[in-house]
Amino acid sequence: MELRNVFKVGAFGLLLAAAGGCYEYPLPPAATMGDTYTQRKQDGADRLLDDITDLTLADAQRIAIRNNPTYIAAYHAVNAARMRYLQAWGAYSPTVSASFSLGDKQTWTRNTVNTTGTPNYTEGISTSTAINVNWLVFDGLAREFSVLIYRHNFDYQKMLEEDEARTMMRAVAYAYNTVLLAIENKRIAEEDRDFQKSSLRDTQLKYQAGAVPLSDVLNFEIQMNSAETNLISADYQYETAIYALAVLMGYPEGTFPKELKFPSDFKTNFSDLPSVDVYLDTALANRPDLKGYREQLEVAKYQMYQTWSAYSPTVNAYFNFGYSTSLNRRSGWQSEPPAKSGEPYNNPAKRTYSESPSIGYGLTADWTIFNGLIRENKIREYKANLAVAEFSVAAKWLEVVSEVRTAYANYVQSVKQTRIFEKTRDLSAQQRDLVDEGYKAGNTELTRLNEAQRDLVEAETNLASSYINIQNAKAQLDAAVAANSAAYYGDPENTAPGELKNTPVSADSPETQPVPAPADESFIPPANPAGTTMDSGLKAPASQSQIPPANRSTTVVVDEPAAPAKAPAIPADPTKAPEK
Repeated sequence: MELRNVFKVGAFGLLLAAAGGCYEYPLPPAATMGDTYTQRKQDGADRLLDDITDLTLADAQRIAIRNNPTYIAAYHAVNAARMRYLQAWGAYSPTVSASFSLGDKQTWTRNTVNTTGTPNYTEGISTSTAINVNWLVFDGLAREFSVLIYRHNFDYQKMLEEDEARTMMRAVAYAYNTVLLAIENKRIAEEDRDFQKSSLRDTQLKYQAGAVPLSDVLNFEIQMNSAETNLISADYQYETAIYALAVLMGYPEGTFPKELKFPSDFKTNFSDLPSVDVYLDTALANRPDLKGYREQLEVAKYQMYQTWSAYSPTVNAYFNFGYSTSLNRRSGWQSEPPAKSGEPYNNPAKRTYSESPSIGYGLTADWTIFNGLIRENKIREYKANLAVAEFSVAAKWLEVVSEVRTAYANYVQSVKQTRIFEKTRDLSAQQRDLVDEGYKAGNTELTRLNEAQRDLVEAETNLASSYINIQNAKAQLDAAVAANSAAYYGDPENTAPGELKNTPVSADSPETQPVPAPADESFIPPANPAGTTMDSGLKAPASQSQIPPANRSTTVVVDEPAAPAKAPAIPADPTKAPEK
């Protein structure tokens, strides 16, 4: 009965050990585990868009942060680093081990001559049970430094996860904006085709009446074919854009349903940005990749400290308990005759048994006095690694500053260009209409009409690209300063980036006020105005409240763009004509 209880306890202990080693997680989409697309298994990943009719950028980013396999892999890498950190703490615990052995030895004796008192057969059965306890008492603080190293490696892995989210959100925004640009380019190509088709129809009537030569008819046919080619290119651009966006969102279908719509509200006015210094301070405080380099610097520092432990003695304590048994059986004795007649034969016992418990404990110390300058050179090696880490942080710091300034300048110049392109588009539309009227009246050459239409298409294309450039610049600036974490993008309540406030000021200093935009709509800001800023909707960290007044710069507001004369809505489906 007691033996049965022992087995029950042992089985329960093994069950707990097995459960402690389990790591449960949602599996990747079932389709990705197979080797076929048409016969793939479908699961929840294939129903990501079931309840969505209008896909906004916030929706795309939220789905990506929850389903992108690359980001999920980064999340599990953080868990793996955490387990390595917890393993490092195990070095403070004593190591307890148990051993057991069972042996059976059988011996036969044959062809003996002139021997007595020797058995022909001997069997020995022995067991040995031992429990050993070892405990590292002191190792020159090597364990302490090892724990710190794994702790900062854990923090480094968390920064890699955050940086993966930062770059992925930027990639999703770029892919999403490419879809919008493709839809705009399709609209432009359709309008160009419709104009050429209308002109062709009118010119054919004139040709039949003998008012224009055949070359005019052929010209409009060629121009209409060119517009059709641009339309095909726009369709291809749309398809490749949604393929890229679907992959980033972790959508196994690899494309979107035809009925899925994209909003057309990206043609918005653009307000002011805080000073670039605010963005620089925010980025240097928030960027996860820069924080990751700083964590690696801490790792290199503690690795260098750990090398000094080699000069210290290592002290261990131990405790041993053993219990052994021995059973011997003998048979087939060659008997030795008794010394006196009538006495029994003098043979040893046929069976012997013994038990031997033992206990041992003590301390051991090991101290390396000289090993050929290996320790000294290893210290120099890790000091060099520390210098590498320090300069890597410096290089990343400069890279972050460059990225922020580039993104900031990109946003500013994109807004400036957009305002010029808006005016150019309106002027080109007016010019094209005047030239078209002149051609219909017979007062303008056909080549001039071709030039005017080509200028209008180019102006429309440039304006559409500039609108998207602004959205890309916003995404670039958001990523450059790392204003929002992965948790922010995953929250359904957050549908737009947070707002980055102007630089705070001290109580004894007046707050910097934005400069009003000039009333003259023909005003175009200079190429490089000092302190010119735009609004990207970012959230400043709490540390910004400590920025001294000397770091503040005036915020400039660029004039609001005039509403376009014609801004057709972006069609939800590129196969359909745009709304008029």
